[in-house]
Amino acid sequence: DIPIPEIPLQRLLTDAAAKYPNKIAVRMVLKYLPLGLAVQGKLRYRDLDRLSDQFAAALAGKLGVKKGDKVALMLPNIPQHTIAYFGILKAGAVVVNTNFTYPAAELEPLMNVAEAQTVITMSGLYDRVLQIQPKTAIKNIILTDIPEFVTKVLRNSVAKTVKAGGMMKDVTLKPGAYWMSDLLAQAPAKAPAVTIDPKNDPAVFQFTGGTTGLPKAAELTHNNLVSNTYQLLAWVPSLVRGDEKMLCALPGFHVYGMTVGILLSFALAGELVLVPDPRNTSHSLEVIQRERITLFPGVPTMYIAIIN
Repeated sequence: DIPIPEIPLQRLLTDAAAKYPNKIAVRMVLKYLPLGLAVQGKLRYRDLDRLSDQFAAALAGKLGVKKGDKVALMLPNIPQHTIAYFGILKAGAVVVNTNFTYPAAELEPLMNVAEAQTVITMSGLYDRVLQIQPKTAIKNIILTDIPEFVTKVLRNSVAKTVKAGGMMKDVTLKPGAYWMSDLLAQAPAKAPAVTIDPKNDPAVFQFTGGTTGLPKAAELTHNNLVSNTYQLLAWVPSLVRGDEKMLCALPGFHVYGMTVGILLSFALAGELVLVPDPRNTSHSLEVIQRERITLFPGVPTMYIAIIN
């Protein structure tokens, strides 16, 4: 038996930020350059805590998101994913984990099942969301792109690569659409005051595999996910708070990637090292070696690829 604290899920971040404000919370590594340089983006705990507060304030103030509203998070493993994830929770809303690779035909029924009113995604997927918007409850679309948190001197070259891959493009925003960077710049640095009942209030809608029909939005409370995270801490007692570096190559929209990758890292006040493309085994190996990764949750396919 282990004690499970009755706390909102976002406390995993706020507690870590209070004790380790200057520690790197999230690092995204896209590739390595000669002379040990890296194309990367990173956030310290104090900055991630502040930005997620601002995002929560923007959701509640600018967009009118209320406690219990559903916000679809449709992003790869990039720093903005963690800002949005904890910002949604701080606003009292529910994270709807959404596979960003789904085509419109698969996305539409899931948004209807979840009753999502707000979607956070990339500019390259904007048209896909617009395509399903008339047939869903979606009112707000928030866009962000990979280069936004990359070192400024490398931002243009990264943008060219991302555009070539189709995940980023020049768009004209329609009413109800916003850039995440604009929302953050205009929002106050204080999250709205929301009372959370950890045992009863949902934190996440997680889609099932859909093996017997359409995927279903499984409701996970704050207590469900805090419990899962504390079970992991008990399962691996050798982990040291403030001293771990987690490689998260698993997609954050998947329940395994979210819990064992992202949430465990924040519960440990660790450094979450994000790899947007889990299929690039050589890059993952290089990240493990250069960043001195201490923990790598994966699936057998990943480990077999590394062995080979």
